[in-house]
Amino acid sequence: MPQDASTFTPVSAGDIRVVADTHFRGLDIPGERERRDRFLRFLEGLPPGTCLVLLGDIFDFYFEYRSVVSRRYLDVYEALDACRRRGVEIHFLGGNHDHWVGEFFANDLGIILHQEEIRIRAQGRKVVLAHGDLVMPRDYGYKVLKSVIRNRAVIGASRWIHPDLMDTIARGVAHGSRQYFNVPQEKRARAVEAHAWEHFFTRGNDAFVMGHVHYPMHETREGREFMIVGDWLQHFTYARLSSGRLRLETARS
Repeated sequence: MPQDASTFTPVSAGDIRVVADTHFRGLDIPGERERRDRFLRFLEGLPPGTCLVLLGDIFDFYFEYRSVVSRRYLDVYEALDACRRRGVEIHFLGGNHDHWVGEFFANDLGIILHQEEIRIRAQGRKVVLAHGDLVMPRDYGYKVLKSVIRNRAVIGASRWIHPDLMDTIARGVAHGSRQYFNVPQEKRARAVEAHAWEHFFTRGNDAFVMGHVHYPMHETREGREFMIVGDWLQHFTYARLSSGRLRLETARS
């Protein structure tokens, strides 16, 4: 739902979990079956009344056509649907790999979709959640690319590309983007954290939670909290807000 600079959406759940950067691609990828099974067990363990926030790059590539969805993620779709049916409220904010989630998630799976960031008021806290790709300091090249790949005209034209060809193109782009991991993720996390205190707390929020950088981090300063939730490639971490306390936890293997 659209939010202006002063709006925080009330969330009544007493337990909020935030996951980012699982980067599921396909069961032919070495190690993905084990990673995905760990994620499915995590979803199965969420009790009714929980709020789950998927904070982007859940899929290494997802592009939704009007009548076609990727079969690569059928088990993930089914697990999310089962969560929602037993009373878990699910929010989704696309990242730089899966921004193009659409009506299938909203209408068929009953997931609440967001654009750019989520602002919630819960348990006495005001929290801003963002994937993180749009807040990286000095990442000007990506921000220009973002304006192209998120353009409605470009998205509409892309739907004329056959899904198999689109998948092949995405594999090539994803392979090129692996250069991102040549820079140590802890170094990226420290750079973002240094930038955060001046720039990420301008909405009246007392906490800022993000993904994108594959390094879990939780820092506090003058009553404010900055968190990077980490990934499900190496760390298997997620954020949890319960009884007003924000913390990082690790999913059980």
